Amino acid sequence: MTSSSQSTRNHRKRPAKRQRLKREHLVYGGATVAFVLFVIWEIVGALPSQSQSGDGQTRLSDRSNTVEELPQSSAILFYVAEDGTALVEHEVKVPLGETALTRARIIVEEQLSPPESPLISPFPEGTELRAIYLTPNGDAFVDLSQQISLAHPGGSLDELFTVYALVNALTRNFLEISAVQILIEGQEVDTLAGHVDLRRPLGLNMKWVSENDATTVHDLNPAEG
Repeated sequence: MTSSSQSTRNHRKRPAKRQRLKREHLVYGGATVAFVLFVIWEIVGALPSQSQSGDGQTRLSDRSNTVEELPQSSAILFYVAEDGTALVEHEVKVPLGETALTRARIIVEEQLSPPESPLISPFPEGTELRAIYLTPNGDAFVDLSQQISLAHPGGSLDELFTVYALVNALTRNFLEISAVQILIEGQEVDTLAGHVDLRRPLGLNMKWVSENDATTVHDLNPAEG
């Protein structure tokens, strides 16, 4: 066999070999891509459903499917008395969240919601919870929309009612929370309307709550042990 004929046969084999290797790369490459897509799909499917609110905060997208299906528990919220001279305690049923942060969010959102008559909300209409943070030392930072300040009626007594309805709602219902600081649009503020100092976390203060309307609070923390 001459070297020229041998070279010709080798030359014919190379394209076939390259095509075979190309097909194998395509098969393995396709399988790899499919596996990666499957893993991504599994990870995304395992994440809780979330959506972006208008102010950029990430929140649970369907509160009715995540919160309202949870077991119910009693909580004490605070509203303005009919005569406008004090806060009154009011017991409500709320979903029992799985974590302290979830339970705190539920309580604040419920406290901000308009109550049924004859109860009067101490918060300006449209005030929304933007975020809430809990620290290991027992402080809660509650970030509210600017409506709480822009639409506040003013007056020292009304401002006290607004501040301590929120502070007491958290410190009264949670053993984990000993003090609350109010933020507005993510920023620390001096006051809401010029009267109550908000530059530090505030603790439970029942001075502005009518003793005649006090009720027994049910701790929202599930029993351990």
